[in-house]
Amino acid sequence: MGFSRLLFLILFSVPLVAVQDDFNLNIDVKNVNVNVSVFDTNGRPVTKLTKADFTILENGVPQEIQTFEGVDVPYHILIVVDCSGSTEADWPLMGKAIDQFASALRQQDKVSVVQFGRNMETLLDWQSPTGNSLRVGMSPHSSTCSSTDFYGAVSGAVGKFKGISDRERKGVVMLTDGVQTPFPTERIIVEGHAYNRYANGAGDRDFQKALRDAAKSEVVYYFAAINSDMNPDPISTRGRYGIGLVYNPEYIYNMQQARSRMMDVAEATGGRVVYPRKPEDIGPLYEEIAKELGTQYGLWYKPKDSA
Repeated sequence: MGFSRLLFLILFSVPLVAVQDDFNLNIDVKNVNVNVSVFDTNGRPVTKLTKADFTILENGVPQEIQTFEGVDVPYHILIVVDCSGSTEADWPLMGKAIDQFASALRQQDKVSVVQFGRNMETLLDWQSPTGNSLRVGMSPHSSTCSSTDFYGAVSGAVGKFKGISDRERKGVVMLTDGVQTPFPTERIIVEGHAYNRYANGAGDRDFQKALRDAAKSEVVYYFAAINSDMNPDPISTRGRYGIGLVYNPEYIYNMQQARSRMMDVAEATGGRVVYPRKPEDIGPLYEEIAKELGTQYGLWYKPKDSA
C-alpha cells in the first residue's frame, strides 16, 4: 500500500502545552517520544510498518529515529474515575463502561482502576484483561469521594506507574468534570459590580505543577469530560458553576475554565479529550480510546537543536 493512500494521525507525547497568555512551560528534554497512529483512507489502522517507513522533521530539520517500537508493545492503562458528587449521574453505568474498555484491550496489555475525590483509591490493581467482566464497581460512599482534588489525581496518576518498565507504554483514561475543590477564583468588576469567577489556568500555580508532572512523564492522558460547556448536563450541575441552572456568561466561562485544564494536560502528553453527551456514551468512547492506544507506534529521537 503506497503512502499516498495513507492518512497519518500523529499524537505527540512531548512536553508542550497550549499557549495561554504569556505563560511558558520549559522542560529539559534529552529524548523526545512521538506516538503515531496510521490509518488508511478507509479509517482502518495500518499496523505492519517499520522504522524505515517514518521520517521525523523538527522545524523542517530531519531527525534521527533512535528507537522504534511497533504496535504490539504492551500498554499499561490506568482508568481514573471521579467519584465526587458532581459525577453522580454517571455512576450506574461506569462498571459496564470499564468492561467495554477492557474488552478492547489486547492480552499483552494491563489495566488498573482507581477512583478519586479528595484522594485516590485503588479499585483494581494491575491485571491483564480476560475478556470477562472485571467486576469493578465504584464506591461512591467511600470517604475518598468527599471533595475533589482533580490536580492531585493528575499528578498522582503518574505515581501509579512506578516500577513499570520504561519500555512499556503508559496511558491514563480519566472521567471527570475537571473541577477542583476549591476551584481558584479571580475577582472581576462588571459595570461597577464585583464578581468572583474561576481563574485562568495560566495563573493557577497548583494546576501548573500538576501539568508539569504530567508533561515530564511518558504517560499519555485521555479525558472523558462530563458536564463541560461542550456537553452540559443541567440536571447534574446543581448550580456548581454558577447560580441555579440557568446558563449565563459566568456559568459558561467557569465551565470553559474546567475544560481548558483537561485540554492542556491532554495536549501536553499527546492524548485528547472526548465529550460523552449522556452516560450511555461513555462505554463506546472508552472502547474507541482503547483501540486507538493499541494501534500506536512509538518513536524516540534526540533533537539536533538542543535549545
